[in-house]
Amino acid sequence: MVARALPRVTGEGVDHVARWALLVVLVGAGFWRSWARIAGEVTAGSGSEVFLAAPVGAVLTAVAFHLRRRPELPIHDRQSDKISGTIILGIAMMIEWLVLPRYSGSYVLLHLDFVAAWLFLLGGSVFLFGTRRTFRYWPAWLLLTIATPGVLRLLVYALGGGRGAQVAVMVAVVAVGPLIILGPQAIRRLRRTGAGGRRRPDGPPRKSLVVSRREAWRSAPLLTVVAVLLALAPLPPEIEERVAPGPAALSGPGQTVPPGWQEIEVIDYPWAERMFGPSATLQRQMIRATRVRADWDQLLRPRVAAVQTLTVGDAGVLEVFPLEMTFDLSSARVSPPRTVPLNRGVSARYRTVIDDENLLTWSLMSFLWNRAGDEVQRVTIITVDNHEFDAEFPQTVPSTRSTFSRLLNLLLRGAGAVTDTNPQDKDLDMLTELATDLVEAQWTAE
Repeated sequence: MVARALPRVTGEGVDHVARWALLVVLVGAGFWRSWARIAGEVTAGSGSEVFLAAPVGAVLTAVAFHLRRRPELPIHDRQSDKISGTIILGIAMMIEWLVLPRYSGSYVLLHLDFVAAWLFLLGGSVFLFGTRRTFRYWPAWLLLTIATPGVLRLLVYALGGGRGAQVAVMVAVVAVGPLIILGPQAIRRLRRTGAGGRRRPDGPPRKSLVVSRREAWRSAPLLTVVAVLLALAPLPPEIEERVAPGPAALSGPGQTVPPGWQEIEVIDYPWAERMFGPSATLQRQMIRATRVRADWDQLLRPRVAAVQTLTVGDAGVLEVFPLEMTFDLSSARVSPPRTVPLNRGVSARYRTVIDDENLLTWSLMSFLWNRAGDEVQRVTIITVDNHEFDAEFPQTVPSTRSTFSRLLNLLLRGAGAVTDTNPQDKDLDMLTELATDLVEAQWTAE
């Protein structure tokens, strides 16, 4: 009896491998753009390789859980499989087509398409193997649910950032599942078994608890159609700010003050190393105009501006943490960016911000360029509507909490809650002139 059952078991094993191969191919094809973007981010130095820890840890967790398998009841409800699988696939489609475009500005940080990919894998597993067998390996799915890209980025930041923090997070995610499931007692039992100790009694193999071959492969066309629809979903565009070639000389973490302005204060932010990497620097220079102009202020008051310079070693870090993440914008509305051409081949982006809670309205213009070889700088010039000498400027903070608050408002209330649809470009001409002079001053200072 056992001999006759072995070919059937072998055939089932080959069929199960074929089902998983189909799922892997569909996940790869349905999200091929996402995998290409992640590979590009890794090359650019954005630290996206930490995402690989989640699938590797899930596979090892599933293997460890399989070693502790226990008898199951042969209960099947194909109707429940179809309902739950359809719901999960529908959620994956909603994330890819509806939610992801809303968070285009935080795409590299959150990578919601990665979440949609594992949901597609979960729904496909329900269709091909059944709900009961799929959720039997719940620790692996739980790990994928918790270890999302946003959470992994947050853990790396909490550990101080840098390559060491990334390695620590990856090792922890990969090892936590198998270590908790197997445990010391299970490891000792496996050693006794390998040493010729107690063996399982021979007997007929247990009845398969997986969806039948016919029912499983009847779901393949549906999964293929869903994978094609997911592959057609557009991804947010890559960083729009072009990294312009800047002057090679780099004297300190700040910028040379252009003629017509004087530096009145310098502020350094040590937390930049933890957020942007060990070699990153962030400095704010408060500058004041040495001459008054009626087109800048009708009361002929000297204008004050803040020049903020973030210097990093990899341009990919700037995609992970966009400019908005260095300010508290939880109660603010930001206008869509406008591209402004400067000089020396540099293009800047201009935006206005209305902070309803702090009653603060300000404008900013930022640009990116290379300095001193591999160094990349994001230079941001800020002005406020209050032209008094002691006017309050927006504080530069590692606003991780405010960023997630802003993302939640965007999800629940829509883009209107966080976007200024009717901006007033009061300081556009002034910022354009100041940014042009600032760029020229760095070249002439070489």
